[in-house]
Amino acid sequence: MNEQKFTGKADLYEKFRPSYPDELIDFLYDNARCENVADIGAGTGKFTRCLLRKPWSVTAVEPNDDMREKLTAIEGITIVNAPAENTTLGDKSVGLVTVAQAFHWFDKEKFAGECGRILTDGGKLAIVWTGFVEEGLSARQTELCEKYSIELQIRKSMGDDSYKRESDDFLRNRYFKSVEVAEYSGERVFDRESFVGETLSRSHSPREGQPHYEPFVSELNALFSEFENNGKAAVKTKTICYLGSF
Repeated sequence: MNEQKFTGKADLYEKFRPSYPDELIDFLYDNARCENVADIGAGTGKFTRCLLRKPWSVTAVEPNDDMREKLTAIEGITIVNAPAENTTLGDKSVGLVTVAQAFHWFDKEKFAGECGRILTDGGKLAIVWTGFVEEGLSARQTELCEKYSIELQIRKSMGDDSYKRESDDFLRNRYFKSVEVAEYSGERVFDRESFVGETLSRSHSPREGQPHYEPFVSELNALFSEFENNGKAAVKTKTICYLGSF
């Protein structure tokens, strides 16, 4: 796991990244049937907070110092400073492992081995993605990110599009021994600040002070102006959860 990707981004991430549907948490609670959960790559706790909607004992595992600092504001959780591939959690100690928006940073094989170690017999892993349907404003937003992000330019030139979303086929058919998939559609309404802020919260987006930052922000503002109506612009969202066992 790249532990420094979000250094300096924690404030933006916490303020502008979305939460997750209640229906997803209900799905996990009804199907995992366990007493405790470990949220791996927990970041600032966007998904961790959702888990607290149920009477689980919740542990948040996060190796980045800036992101982990935000976790300290969440009452009722245990915080662990560790990478996904070596969580330091006990053998067969967790009934459900969750990963929201972080799986693409992990060493997939090593993480599977770590899950096999820490999950109880019958325990499950939930890999969750939430993102925008690529059309209209969101599609143009992606184009701007690819235009100004050196990281995305390099990855795109190498044919690596995992920054968009981990392979659906890989998670449905190859990673797990068995898997259930749940999908939820929604909508996010942006104002100008939240649209620009959400884009800047992405690991690959230029940071303030970097050469591409000012033109990137300028074009994001121009893009929002093109699509907004009375200061608001709506984007369709899709959340997908792969709940599997090894």
